[in-house]
Amino acid sequence: MGTELLQEYLDTAVMLAKEVGPAFKDGFWRTGQFAATSDFAAEDKQGNQADCVTAVDCFIEKTIFTRLRQIYPEHKFVGEETTAETGNEYKVTDDPTWIVDPVDGTNNFVHHFPYTGISIGLAINKEPVVGVVYLPILDELYTAARGMGAYLNGESLPLIRPPVLTTPTSLAQCSMVAEHGSARCAKIMKSRLDSFARLLLDKEHGGACLQNLRITGAAAPDLALVAKGVAEMYWECGPHAWDFAAGVVLVLESGGAVFDGAGWWGSNVPQKDR
Repeated sequence: MGTELLQEYLDTAVMLAKEVGPAFKDGFWRTGQFAATSDFAAEDKQGNQADCVTAVDCFIEKTIFTRLRQIYPEHKFVGEETTAETGNEYKVTDDPTWIVDPVDGTNNFVHHFPYTGISIGLAINKEPVVGVVYLPILDELYTAARGMGAYLNGESLPLIRPPVLTTPTSLAQCSMVAEHGSARCAKIMKSRLDSFARLLLDKEHGGACLQNLRITGAAAPDLALVAKGVAEMYWECGPHAWDFAAGVVLVLESGGAVFDGAGWWGSNVPQKDR
């Protein structure tokens, strides 16, 4: 795919993220069209008290997809809220597919924690090629396209390049971002907490002695932190496509690597430098 077409896709994603930014801010601050509690309409998602959806999520996703269908009627679309409406079933094919999380970090959004934003990704042949993560409250716009670099408000990523104190050679020198997820059954929570314990315990007790673990509440902005260079890694178990589609492109284009459950997934770093 030529860079001209990729640039067009990226420009479209940026345009749409900025277009819905004012609605996002209205919802966050409960002003404008979302000033009344009834207009905001927060509720548990599919009966899960640890997860929620608001009228803002639905409004932004509908607005983005309506505009995208006008511009690219032949493309496919996967969104968190429309997927939830159809029983959490979705499929990413080889066709150009826009993957959107209209409010990534909805719990943060509901509680006025500003680490929340809009995630717009585009996958072609099942590979993420365009990523935009916009955090309106923090005024941070992360953009990337395959082979074209990653940027924060127009400045090339990563902003922070190692060594900070030293180039990390073990987890004991690393800061990691992760999430505890919204599934709260005993089996899943035990598995997650056991994993965190193995990471955090000192080496004398069989752990990795991870230097720092941050749980921020939003997957796409977590990946943006890695791209930015203020965290060495992000780890998550069981994310959906809308959680990582845009952020993966940011990480790859800022010089990072991405792994899935089977191992190595992708990197733009030359083999000799890995």
